[in-house]
Amino acid sequence: MMADPLGLQRLYGEDYFKQYKAAEDTPQYRQRVEMYRQEYARLSRHVSGGRVLDVGCGLGDFLQLFDPSRWERYGIEVSDHARGVAASRGVRCDVPPEPEEFFDLVVFRGTIQHLDEPVRAVKDAVRRLKPGGHIVFLATPNIGGICYRLFQEHPALSPRYNYMLVSDRILRQILENLGMEVVKFEFPYLGSPYARPGRDLWRFLLRCLGIRRPFAFWGNMLECYARKPTGMR
Repeated sequence: MMADPLGLQRLYGEDYFKQYKAAEDTPQYRQRVEMYRQEYARLSRHVSGGRVLDVGCGLGDFLQLFDPSRWERYGIEVSDHARGVAASRGVRCDVPPEPEEFFDLVVFRGTIQHLDEPVRAVKDAVRRLKPGGHIVFLATPNIGGICYRLFQEHPALSPRYNYMLVSDRILRQILENLGMEVVKFEFPYLGSPYARPGRDLWRFLLRCLGIRRPFAFWGNMLECYARKPTGMR
């Protein structure tokens, strides 16, 4: 067994992933599946096939939307439990360690804040990406939004699982410094399955009074689409 100095197998064991196995008749399950569908639809406007790498693929749920007839699906996952489940669902977890310019798409979905060396992970993703390929960040907590600016905490996060949080400005700077071309940022809220504007505004006001309740809000989460220039090596 490999050394695990950060205790990742304990943090991301089977219990952690139980939240992703909610029964199909629950609102939580339906919300998550609908969010996956919306994210995949936006992603497909930029790239529609090839080799995809999901960094922090979990149980492989998001990759199930990628049609195997058009996509060769790879995943990186630190959890032994989740990696085994993902592999059983057709996700290739035997990611080649060295080849450069191998992938057409690299996805960080709700992942970057969980990584202890996030910039190194993005740099490695750029190296593995083909010229003309895309890096996409989805479901990424945004510290540039009004909630974090006011309260210095994010209502969607548990600190014990996170290392570094980003804003759109920080993420843009990282990507551009690595030679990537940032195509677009989006801040999904209205129209997402998690948005309940009346409730969310009320809970935002409660938070201003020091009363904490989880809530979605515009600017809390970001998406970023970036492209590797065709002349970049």
